[in-house]
Amino acid sequence: MLNFDIFKQKSPKQRFLLILGLVMFVFYVILGFAFIFWKGLNLNIPHWGKIAIGIFLIIYAFIRLLSLGRRD
Repeated sequence: MLNFDIFKQKSPKQRFLLILGLVMFVFYVILGFAFIFWKGLNLNIPHWGKIAIGIFLIIYAFIRLLSLGRRD
C-alpha cells in the first residue's frame, strides 16, 4: 500500500529527501526518454540497446517513486 500521508508536516531532513527523490525520479525519466528518442546521442550502442537502456531507466524511476511513497 502507498503511504498517502506523504504531504503531512515533515522534518526538514525528510522534506529535503522527498524533494530530492522527486527530482531524481524526473531525472531518470528524462534520461530514459533521451536514450530512446534523442537521435543526437552519439554512443557506440546499437539502437535496440538504447531502447533497452531507456526502458530500464524509466522502470527504475517508477520503482524509486514507489519506494519513496512507502517510506515513513
